[in-house]
Amino acid sequence: MTNPGIGHSFPVMVTEVDEALGIAGNCRHYAMCKIDFLGTGVCASGAQRGYVSFYPEGRVDLYAALAKGKVHVTEKCVEIAQSCDLCGKCDYQCCFVTGLRPMRVMKALKSHVARHLAAGKPVAQADADPLLQSMRRIVGDEWATNDRAIAVTYSHDPSPLAVPALPRYVIMPGTRQEISSLLKLLGSAGIPWVVRGNGTNLMGFELCEGAVIDLNRMKEIEFDEKNWSVRVGPGVAAFELQREAAQRGYRVNVAEPAALVCGTMMCAGIVSLFSTAYGSCADNYIDAEFVRTDGSFFSLNEKNAPNLFAFDRAGAVSPGVCSSLRVK
Repeated sequence: MTNPGIGHSFPVMVTEVDEALGIAGNCRHYAMCKIDFLGTGVCASGAQRGYVSFYPEGRVDLYAALAKGKVHVTEKCVEIAQSCDLCGKCDYQCCFVTGLRPMRVMKALKSHVARHLAAGKPVAQADADPLLQSMRRIVGDEWATNDRAIAVTYSHDPSPLAVPALPRYVIMPGTRQEISSLLKLLGSAGIPWVVRGNGTNLMGFELCEGAVIDLNRMKEIEFDEKNWSVRVGPGVAAFELQREAAQRGYRVNVAEPAALVCGTMMCAGIVSLFSTAYGSCADNYIDAEFVRTDGSFFSLNEKNAPNLFAFDRAGAVSPGVCSSLRVK
């Protein structure tokens, strides 16, 4: 590679670190590595461990943070690096969408951590935290963490409008009741929180210095074919729902394949290529269950429930967390 000067060419050495950082810096957070849209499979450790940190998207963010000195090598960092088996599935997915080759970043991450361990350097441990222990009693030990290597992968998105925010906690509830208990706990402790789907909104809505509640464990899909409807959990992506519907001879009105259905419906109403025939916003949902910020429950079909799709110049206040959605 050369750099043209005035009448001269100077060789420019591009190191593996530079190349890996360049790839990592161009990740668009589309979350396409989290759905099997090519039929080649997804990262096994991501599907098993849930946190975005264990998917290619999270690993490239972690590598960039390590290379820039934003985080230290932690216990979870070692686990994240070692859980990657260099299967190459992410190269197929990411190259298809963006032309990038994240496998080079996966190798760089594993090499970085391996060199750190081989040199006998310390591995940082997460701070002891009584509030974290309370969270773990609700969701289980592996589904709540304050490890910085995981937190940094939830700290930014590519939007120039979004202000990075390193969360204190990342929590992955598995049930509506767990969401309720978490909101009560966070409220009593005065900890701000946000809900995260797949982080694809690119507006910074999923960023918070308090707690990030990642809903990707809640992937229930229950078809009621007699009534042409389906109930989905808040962790179900559009592609996953459409694939299941198509296998039964149906179609659902969903938009971007990696976007989570519940979050997209409640935040944007779902406007897709099918909307000219099927409508948008209130046209598509039958009912939705919510957990209020105080931990209580309600459904949108209740008489006193808020009308989320009504126009209001004053703007809307979040009614809580959508824990399930029934759509046509």
